[in-house]
Amino acid sequence: MDSSVGVEDSVSVEGLSSYDEFLGPIEYYESILRRKHLVKREAEFRNHKLGLTLELLKLVDIPENLKSELNSVIIKAWRLVAPEKTRAQREDELVLARRSLEAVRSAIRWARMHPGLMAELQLNVAVMFALPLMPSDLRSDDMPWIHDLLTQVMDYLAAKMVDANNPG
Repeated sequence: MDSSVGVEDSVSVEGLSSYDEFLGPIEYYESILRRKHLVKREAEFRNHKLGLTLELLKLVDIPENLKSELNSVIIKAWRLVAPEKTRAQREDELVLARRSLEAVRSAIRWARMHPGLMAELQLNVAVMFALPLMPSDLRSDDMPWIHDLLTQVMDYLAAKMVDANNPG
């Protein structure tokens, strides 16, 4: 086998189609976040960051009512302008968003090498931890609600992991 073929190129492992759903948005947002001068246009950058967050949440396997509520609350609380942020801070934020994408890509690679229910669950957890959310992204009044919903998501995923480890 050609060693230059990456893990993403393999199609023989069971369940890969669900992982492929993650790669399209990852590649799309990687190309957007590589745009020159994106941090100079704060509203555009923040709009793309919101889009990335919502796209990643869309891919996580959680109950639709919880996903819908979390998406709605994040959209409601999102700040398109964060005037207290300097350009250097936005550049750091851009680097963190790119790292989020690489963390998801890395989790996809791992899941492909270790197929099964546990890998899928761990990918969902990795995506949740990689969400590019920062306190400055959201209005502080909505933070407790968002925190509660994120906790519910993680509790749900943890319970599924326990169930997967204790079959029968």
